[in-house]
Amino acid sequence: MAFNIRAAEKADAEAAFTLIHQLAIHDEVADFLQITEESFTTAAFGEKPKFNILVAEENAVIVAIATYIYRYLIWLSEDIIEIDDLFVKPSARGHGIGNKLLEAIGLMGKEQGIHVRWDIERENFSTIAYYKRKGVEYHSHGTCLWAPENINIT
Repeated sequence: MAFNIRAAEKADAEAAFTLIHQLAIHDEVADFLQITEESFTTAAFGEKPKFNILVAEENAVIVAIATYIYRYLIWLSEDIIEIDDLFVKPSARGHGIGNKLLEAIGLMGKEQGIHVRWDIERENFSTIAYYKRKGVEYHSHGTCLWAPENINIT
């Protein structure tokens, strides 16, 4: 499966929002998803974007998404990249797309010399083990922290 990872553009808003909605359904939290497609589009692509999006596409069809923000983390006394959501359509799973999205954000962190942070369900043992093999520091309360010096892209 050949796919391309790139920064999302405003024309991608509908497809990106659809994937966020699919993620909410997958995680059984669709009732808690309050953002509309219109507010999602404004927040991502408006005059002052509130978050960033990477998409993975196969044959010009968006099949995965990663949303992230830059923020200051008091505990590290530095700016970080924080991954909010990462989702691959079920039909596109098993081809390394999620890994490549994660690595693309990791590469940004490495190039900028800043940590990448995200949360994970504490019961997701196989994924936690996978992240640890990638050099990610896992904290038992469900936080992953990838130091720039440990970001090794395969």
